[in-house]
Amino acid sequence: MLSPEKLKKAYKKVEEENWMMRTFLKGQDPDEVDRIVNKLHEEIFDGFDCVACSNCCKEVAPILETHEIKAVSAKVGVTAAELKNKYLVKTEDGYMIKQKTCPFLTGNGCSIYDCRPENCRKYPYTQKDEIVSRLANLVANCAVCPIVYEIFERLKEYYQGEFRTFKDGGWELYGDGYEYDLEDEDEEYDDFEEWEADVDYFYKQDWAGLVEYRFQQAKKHPDAPEYQWRLGEAYVLNKEYEKAIFFLAGLHKKYPDDLDIQYSLLDALFAVDKDETAVNWIVKPTILRLNNDVLDYCYNFLKPKRKPRTIADLCLELCEKGYMAFKEQQLMEFLRSNDRFTVKGSTEASHDCFVSVVKKIWHLRVVSLAVMPIHEKNQIGGLVAKNDRRFHS
Repeated sequence: MLSPEKLKKAYKKVEEENWMMRTFLKGQDPDEVDRIVNKLHEEIFDGFDCVACSNCCKEVAPILETHEIKAVSAKVGVTAAELKNKYLVKTEDGYMIKQKTCPFLTGNGCSIYDCRPENCRKYPYTQKDEIVSRLANLVANCAVCPIVYEIFERLKEYYQGEFRTFKDGGWELYGDGYEYDLEDEDEEYDDFEEWEADVDYFYKQDWAGLVEYRFQQAKKHPDAPEYQWRLGEAYVLNKEYEKAIFFLAGLHKKYPDDLDIQYSLLDALFAVDKDETAVNWIVKPTILRLNNDVLDYCYNFLKPKRKPRTIADLCLELCEKGYMAFKEQQLMEFLRSNDRFTVKGSTEASHDCFVSVVKKIWHLRVVSLAVMPIHEKNQIGGLVAKNDRRFHS
């Protein structure tokens, strides 16, 4: 197993290949990927000393739930308010430790180990299902966790024949029509350092800094819609909504089919209590609202699934259909109110709230032979006799 000191250097050598592996896995059977990764998780973790590694404590900032904040503050000997002020930062998902190396990591390991957050307990999440929906995070974690790095290397071995054929094709992904091109990816940043810089602004919630950074990037790439859209998105995050509307509406005229531009423009419009009618659309966006159409789509998506899916997974599916004019929490409550769905788990965290459809139970009606018509009795008797002859022959 690689040490944390060697891990980043090793990851740099396989980074592009791992992103390609991620794209390849998206075209595989999700249940099979879950089974393989879960099995590798058990095999590799057996005998591995996570505490001796502790690299995730230096590289990953966990989210703390309210009850965890109380437990940690009691352990550290401060009030919850003091803990938040000194160590945490408020995000959309909750309170997050605001410095990269965890302040509770000491030379002897984690000083709050017995009450560490659930995010820490479950990291790196390779023991959970729905792996295919979380591959981007896992690829990034290959540079952080030796376990994840090793899992990806073994996945390449497991799929070596198919993956080699996939790589030889260069860009074509089997199954979902996505085109992968290492020279010009649609989903990932071309430059990893650029990605890290962007993430750093998000981590600090420095939206003004993000606007300035993306403004410079947009100037360097004036004809690249992706860079222009990122600047518009930064305006939205920095709550410069009117500027965002003006900027993104102009971009929409230039790139009318670009969904990212459409959706960020809608974000800005809804933030100032306007709706889609405030813009003259060249290509009208599809807007999803909480109604029977959304219920029917969720039902038809979940009905053939063997396992429940999370609210987060449902939202990913819905995003493929249009702009969601509602929050994940609102969708969660909307599904709870409909008797076609069973919703279990957290009422706050969408990734821990699982949804399935209510299965119909068919009751067989038993008819007594005593009251059955003669011709039906004869038919049943003939079938029994026929099967009986086949069995004995």
